[in-house]
Amino acid sequence: MITGGTENLSSAGATLLGSFSGATGTIYDRGFEWGTSSSSLTRSEYLGSATGTSGSFSVSLGSLDAGETYYYRAYVRLQDSQGRIGNPIYGEVRSFTTASSAGQGGYRPYLSGYEIPAIALKAGTTYSSGDETSGYGYKWFNHETDNAMQKVVTHTYKSGGKTVRNYTCLVDGNKMAPLWSAFVMHKDAYPDNGVGRNDGWKNDPAIPSSWQQSGVSGYSRGHFVASNYRQASVDANKATFYHTNQAPQYQSSFNDGVWNSLEQSVKSNAPSGRDTLYVVVGVLYENSKTVSGVPIPSHFYKLLMKCSFGADGAMTAARGVAYIYTNEAHKDEQYNDSKFRTTIDAIEARSGFDFFAAVPASLQAAAESSTSELW
Repeated sequence: MITGGTENLSSAGATLLGSFSGATGTIYDRGFEWGTSSSSLTRSEYLGSATGTSGSFSVSLGSLDAGETYYYRAYVRLQDSQGRIGNPIYGEVRSFTTASSAGQGGYRPYLSGYEIPAIALKAGTTYSSGDETSGYGYKWFNHETDNAMQKVVTHTYKSGGKTVRNYTCLVDGNKMAPLWSAFVMHKDAYPDNGVGRNDGWKNDPAIPSSWQQSGVSGYSRGHFVASNYRQASVDANKATFYHTNQAPQYQSSFNDGVWNSLEQSVKSNAPSGRDTLYVVVGVLYENSKTVSGVPIPSHFYKLLMKCSFGADGAMTAARGVAYIYTNEAHKDEQYNDSKFRTTIDAIEARSGFDFFAAVPASLQAAAESSTSELW
């Protein structure tokens, strides 16, 4: 059971998204519970029965208060062959905030993930209409920020009749690279179907071509979302080869060394069931140099937060750690050496971003101040 994001968000309304898979009985009914407190979801929207073992659904809410935060979770109830109706099966509790006035907000899908940082956005969203023909994947969504040279972009793909968020990134036109990319690792939601590397780097259709670089001599294209993280489909994998999913990274004993080892460790330890791994990959430009007109990152970092959820969809635990490396060779070094581990708090201070902003404060503080490995 998955509680999805929101669409058509405005000062007075929102569309809630949900989906289910692997149903073992008839879908008796499905819908959402919602309210203004995560511990008191007192309102319900019922959608009735459904056929099939998987599907998606949505509900549009209206007459909401401007500038208010609302909480919601999707659910289904199953009916067995004897006609017995089971207890609700819930997705996780998520939230959205309506715009403070009718002239703000707008269509902002896929920006409520736990790992996505708090960031000021302007009103309005540009998005592709239907299946893309000029790029990879399914649809993309482009959000303007308060910085005219930075845009937030989300890429999606189709899977089993559903639209799935691939990753969300903040692209900087001056740096000609993403500053960070935020995404989810979960073996069930993002299965490994062995589609391999569908190489073929190309420009991201959601971003001006002048903001993108195809590579810098002497450096590799360092993936933010690794190719082997997105093996559910060819489209999912192809989107990892947008120029907005890479930055110049030193190759010998870095891209093919500690960075690759960290990527493989994250892939092999992706959770399933009620655990989810939220990931942010980013770069810093601290006294960095420029090569062939392209700024070269001084550091690459990776933030990990593994979160657990109860049967009611509420987050019950969170553990976090950060890794950071200078953009140079790290010969004969181990990716998880203590000198490479730091806190999420420390990276936030250096990057200026408040990551994992949607994680409950009661869990966030300890998770963001830890340097202990997650596995």
